[in-house]
Amino acid sequence: MTEEASGARSILRQLLILEDLDQNLNVSQRSLAEHVGMAVSLVNRCIRSFIKEGYVQVLNPNVRPYAYCLTPSGREYRRRLSHQHYRSVLGSFRDVQERIRRRLREIKRKGVSRLVFYGSGDVMETTYPLAKSLGLEMVGVVDDDPAKQGATRGTMVVQPPASIRELDPDAVLITTFRHAREIQGKIDPGLHKSIFVLEL
Repeated sequence: MTEEASGARSILRQLLILEDLDQNLNVSQRSLAEHVGMAVSLVNRCIRSFIKEGYVQVLNPNVRPYAYCLTPSGREYRRRLSHQHYRSVLGSFRDVQERIRRRLREIKRKGVSRLVFYGSGDVMETTYPLAKSLGLEMVGVVDDDPAKQGATRGTMVVQPPASIRELDPDAVLITTFRHAREIQGKIDPGLHKSIFVLEL
């Protein structure tokens, strides 16, 4: 994990802990740990740090489970963390958009103009307007998942992969990052001879 990704995860975890503490005075450290995906000892360390910094106070230290309360500076810190998290997510999204845009330009330089998108999830939703802005035509979208087939994406109805030939594209663009290799293996080998099969 990169240092940047680790920092983003730390911000998100702190933010989730502060939000849980603000919404539920008597939340246990164990339930916080389960919600945030951290060890109880790390949640304990984080809460102790919040207390030391003046972001959280214990309302009655003699009664267990402790009741925690965010202080005004704790609410301000939570607001700053929210802003940092938003900037991080937005920056990551812009990085993904730029990566896709560069790949689409490469595809266009190969002479491709008519695309079928293979995969109808979030990556396709991000890719479609970028392809359109570059003058590429999406002639269809296909997906292996029968639950997604028949749904509408943009102006297209999601179809099964068997319909690729009928859509008559110049290329099939695999619009997923996680399952691209798996999808490559599912595509009819004969299709590779007449149509480009490309990954983002």
